[in-house]
Amino acid sequence: MRSSKQYLTAVSLALIATAVSAAHVDLKDPRRALGREGDIRVDASLTQANISASSPLSVTYQIQNLSLAAIAFADKVSDASWDADSQTITLSLGAEIPPGSTMPRLVVIQPGEKRVFCGGAMVSVAIPPAHTPWTRVPRFVQIKVNILRNVTPFAELIAQQSQSATAPALPNDMFDRWVDSNDAVYLNPIPVRWSADRPRITAENNSGGSF
Repeated sequence: MRSSKQYLTAVSLALIATAVSAAHVDLKDPRRALGREGDIRVDASLTQANISASSPLSVTYQIQNLSLAAIAFADKVSDASWDADSQTITLSLGAEIPPGSTMPRLVVIQPGEKRVFCGGAMVSVAIPPAHTPWTRVPRFVQIKVNILRNVTPFAELIAQQSQSATAPALPNDMFDRWVDSNDAVYLNPIPVRWSADRPRITAENNSGGSF
């Protein structure tokens, strides 16, 4: 029995390792987006072309640090917001502002290093069920990645994270340093299809049959 448990554990770990190593951004994917802010480059691709109300929005993205200093990224923080005027859902990855009194987990990306992540957020868009051709529905997804340019003030807290499963408290003065160190990389909007859209009846497809 013990050997079978060890075998299942080994298989599970192997599958997880394979999934992590297989995660990559397909540069030929039509749902791929690119953004660059100075010497930080981000490539990302959506895992779905169709979205709907209250559906998960998933993305695979790669952060490349082309600078001469280390940067940090809160990989467990994400949020999605909807702007009806631009018909765009913004998927924010990383923390622009720390979400609580403890420091979110930070992944340090060294100079010249690339790191691939998988993440997403739930989409909450209120669309009337009987919408018209003029109803504003999501047409684009724009990805925004927040990174910390200056890792030095957080070095001690990052070291604490690696030694304990409990998130360290974030002192009040660190909130201002976080905001000052934050830099946002905006990627180009990706066109998407809203699953509630129905095909419009036109003269061509309502001709009443063929002759």
